[in-house]
Amino acid sequence: MIDLKDISYEFVLLNSQGRKYMMAELQQALSWEENPGELAVRMQATLHNIAVEGTYITQLAALGSKVFITSNWGTGTEEIFQGTIFNWDYRSSAKKDLNITAYDNLIYLRKSDDNRYYSAGTSSKSIILDIFEDWGVPVAKYEGPDIAMAKKVFKSQTLAAMVLEVLDDAKKKGAGKFIVRSSNGKVEIIPRGSNRLVYHFAADNNTIVTSDRQDIEDLVTRVKIVGAEDSEGRSPVEAIVDGRTEFGVLQRIFHREQDDTLASAKSSAKDILDEQGKPRRATSIQAPDLPFLRKGDKIYVNAGNLYGYYYITGIQHDATARTMTMEVEP
Repeated sequence: MIDLKDISYEFVLLNSQGRKYMMAELQQALSWEENPGELAVRMQATLHNIAVEGTYITQLAALGSKVFITSNWGTGTEEIFQGTIFNWDYRSSAKKDLNITAYDNLIYLRKSDDNRYYSAGTSSKSIILDIFEDWGVPVAKYEGPDIAMAKKVFKSQTLAAMVLEVLDDAKKKGAGKFIVRSSNGKVEIIPRGSNRLVYHFAADNNTIVTSDRQDIEDLVTRVKIVGAEDSEGRSPVEAIVDGRTEFGVLQRIFHREQDDTLASAKSSAKDILDEQGKPRRATSIQAPDLPFLRKGDKIYVNAGNLYGYYYITGIQHDATARTMTMEVEP
């Protein structure tokens, strides 16, 4: 049982000479977040800019310096973030505060474009591991999909977009959903919801606010599969896959690749309907902070109109307020 009042946080700065500075006494604000559709964790901290042993924090926290967040929730101190300072902002005032933004090592995949080619039949695992190896990002665990892909030609795309596209294509072929995240400076690719302990959030115990909104603005109820164009530019209709047409016909065109079978194209169409063929739902939960919870973890909720198991699709931790906000889906 975790006693929330006993949870502690420490922000650690590592200077260019490898010396660690504990920033708890200078820390004005501390938060970090994992957002839907993004790989890297973003951390933000506000520090009181004073001299430490004759050197101001603005000098110690140079761009490219390493920072860490550790926390203790009763099981010993553990690292929950490791990253690199990408920007800081200091304005001289009575408060003398320095604002720092850092990202974990997956940021290098989001900020790097490349051209890459993989022939038909190359496995999803081989493609993903090849990208990480080329960019020098160590992989500690790969439990992701390992299935043959259609030919992949990436032109001027970010490496993060390539990885996410491969995972999405594997999901459309029935492989399931996977999470890419960095822990202790190494990447792990794991099935969504693979956390061993599932935490329970209840209205009368550890939940502050729940929010639930639904719409059908971007609903897809029919997918038309078309083949390659003929000499006159016409694309033959090869199949039509219907979803929840009680909302009306809202159609999406799916172009079958030449090295994809019709069965594979139908599987992809079904995946589109699984993802976009039901009313869109935006659900969030605000609760006391559990610093170890991550995007992709599974939780149990019994609060407001939410009841059952949910996956965390995005999470924002606020160590200053000791709260977290989770974006979730059933």
